[in-house]
Amino acid sequence: MSQKKITILGVAVLVIFVSFYYYFVFNSAVQGNKAPDFTINLINESKYSLTQSEGNYVLLDFWASWCSPCLREIPTLIKVSEKYKSSYFENRSQLDIVTVALEKRGENWKKVALKFKFNWDYQSVEYHNFILNSTLANQYGVLEIPSKFLIGPNGNIILSKTSFLEIEQYLDQRIIKNQ
Repeated sequence: MSQKKITILGVAVLVIFVSFYYYFVFNSAVQGNKAPDFTINLINESKYSLTQSEGNYVLLDFWASWCSPCLREIPTLIKVSEKYKSSYFENRSQLDIVTVALEKRGENWKKVALKFKFNWDYQSVEYHNFILNSTLANQYGVLEIPSKFLIGPNGNIILSKTSFLEIEQYLDQRIIKNQ
């Protein structure tokens, strides 16, 4: 291949990469915007739609069993789940936890969920070779995991690609103390 063809090919690849990057940066779910609605299949074979949680806060967590940072965060996710499972916020809203495992193959997600005793109702698993192949991850601009979002009772994104610490700090300010 000639040097000119290699240069043109390199520029084309760069343009495609930059285009994908800007697409995800500017089309991702960002703080203040309406959260993209979605419907997913849950591990119990039922369906969940974001609209089911209207009036509640939603912690949307993208993770995978093969992701070391995800596994390190799971004890904190369990702690957050336990901390807020019986809590109420303004307008009697509660916290719904929705976890989406982005797996490549197999059922390692199940081993992790059993080991850590995932106890929330909204658990989903999607199988893809690449995160970018997940329509739901694309809707939220997820390029890496773990990725977490806090969605408010009105359906707007409060915190985007955030930490559990920021989520707790936000929710602690809104919890009703004497329930």
